Amino acid sequence: MKKAIGVVTSTYPNYNGEEAMEGISKAGFKYVELASAPEYFEHIPRPEKGVNKEIVDNVLILAAGYGLTVQCIAGHTRIMKENCVDDFKKVLDFAGLAGVKFVTTDTGEVKTGEDEKKFYSIIKELGDYAKDKGITICLEMHGVWCNTGKIGAQIIKKADHPNVKLNYDTANVVYFGGVRPEEDLKYALPVMGYIHLKDHGTGKLQEWDFPALGDGILDFGKIFKLLEQFDGPGSVEVEFDGKERSLEEINKAVKKSYDFLKSNGLL
Repeated sequence: MKKAIGVVTSTYPNYNGEEAMEGISKAGFKYVELASAPEYFEHIPRPEKGVNKEIVDNVLILAAGYGLTVQCIAGHTRIMKENCVDDFKKVLDFAGLAGVKFVTTDTGEVKTGEDEKKFYSIIKELGDYAKDKGITICLEMHGVWCNTGKIGAQIIKKADHPNVKLNYDTANVVYFGGVRPEEDLKYALPVMGYIHLKDHGTGKLQEWDFPALGDGILDFGKIFKLLEQFDGPGSVEVEFDGKERSLEEINKAVKKSYDFLKSNGLL
C-alpha cells in the first residue's frame, strides 16, 4: 500500500524552508508540503506580497535540488479574516503556477450561525477559483468547529463543492475533538483529499504532544488498514510537546517517522 507521503514543513517551526527541505530529503522522503501560515510558518515567499512565475520557479528549483517534489501547500490562518478571499486566492495562484494540486487550510474561527453562513460563502468562492486551476482545497481538523472527521465530513457535504475536501489529521482529532482516529477516520474517508499522519503522545484532549510516528499512543496498524480505502497523498507532521527543539532533534524525528512508514509498507 505505497502512497505519496511527504513531510509538511511546519514540522520545522523555527527554521527556514531550505533547512526543512534538507532534513526531509536526508530522511529519505521524496515529497514536501510547504507551509505558508503568516506569522507562524513562512516557508515560501508570502503570496500576499506578490506571486509570479520567477518566485514560484525559485522555490521549485530549491526543492528539486533536494530531490523533493512539492505536492501540497499548507495555506493556514487566512480563512474568516479580513481580506481572506483575496489573500487565499494568492495562495492558490502560487499552487497553480507550481503545478501543485492540493492546498490545505483550516476553517478559521467559526463560532456563530452568521460565521457559518460567511464560511460557506467564502469556501464556495474559493472552491470555484481552485476548480479553475485544478486544485483541491483540503480543510483540516483544527479549532473548535471542524474538530473531528465526523463533523468535518458534514461540513464538506454541506459545502457541496467538488474542489473542497478534508485534510484528515490523525492527531488533531485527539487534541481538538477528543476522539480517536482509529474510530473516527471512517467518517472522513469518503470526502478526504489529503491526510496528515501525526501521532499523539497521551491521547488526552488539548494536550500538545505530537512525537515522531510510532512514538505515541495511536494504533497506526488500524489507521493504515483504513487508509487502504484512500488513494490520495499525505504528509507527516511532528510537533513534539511545544518546547523548542534543535534542528538535529527534528531531523531525527523525521527520519524515525520515515523508517516507521517504510517498515509498514507505505513508502
